[in-house]
Amino acid sequence: MSAAASAGSHAREFRTAREFRTALEGRAVPGRAAGEKRYLRSELDHIGVPLPAMRALARAHVRAHPRLTHDELLALVRELWREPVHESRSVALILLDHRADLLDARDTAFLEGLLRDCGTWAHVDLLAPFVAGRLLLREPRTQDAVRGWAADEAQWVRRGGVLSFLLGVRQESDWPDWFPVFCEVADPLLADDRFFVRKAIGWVLREGTKHHPRQVADWLEPRLDRVSGLTLREAVRRLEDRERRRLIAAHRA
Repeated sequence: MSAAASAGSHAREFRTAREFRTALEGRAVPGRAAGEKRYLRSELDHIGVPLPAMRALARAHVRAHPRLTHDELLALVRELWREPVHESRSVALILLDHRADLLDARDTAFLEGLLRDCGTWAHVDLLAPFVAGRLLLREPRTQDAVRGWAADEAQWVRRGGVLSFLLGVRQESDWPDWFPVFCEVADPLLADDRFFVRKAIGWVLREGTKHHPRQVADWLEPRLDRVSGLTLREAVRRLEDRERRRLIAAHRA
């Protein structure tokens, strides 16, 4: 039996957080936990499982349970999240990513609770861009909640609010609707001096330069006196060399 088939077969055997934990422990890489905990400055326990292995477990579980309901998904996520274990929480968020189609506008309060309990960018970045982001595109009325997250003073909630706009800015078809909203949300946040907020703003802008480099540059230019160097470097990374150098030189001046 192939490794993929074995993983899929094994996945059918577990449904609870405890059984996920056992499966995760079986995939731990010796020596990884301590280094990862140190790198993330994490207060959680770490088992030492690489992200691809966690994704494979979640994917296999989703394939094995195609009729998973909204309530069953949230119950499992809550159960996994209760454990102060980095990998258990990561798998919970990956499951949400795979089945974001089951979420609706009422779930923004649930997602906000997870953001508030995140203690690391690694979990915010699993949750915000593709779980909250997909929900935002499918249910535009969740915009008010996402705007509230971006305005929140808590660092990880604010980063989550910013990154929830990533898909809307990245996808050319959604750009006309969501780039103006993102710009309105991001403008007052340029004064935030926290690394992870500044980098998130730059990341979303960089995604926009894939299809609309001129519009991103035009938004940045009159704000160069307020944009941090970190945000600017992230935002202009994909611009043509001449334009990138021009904006960076103007910022320095």
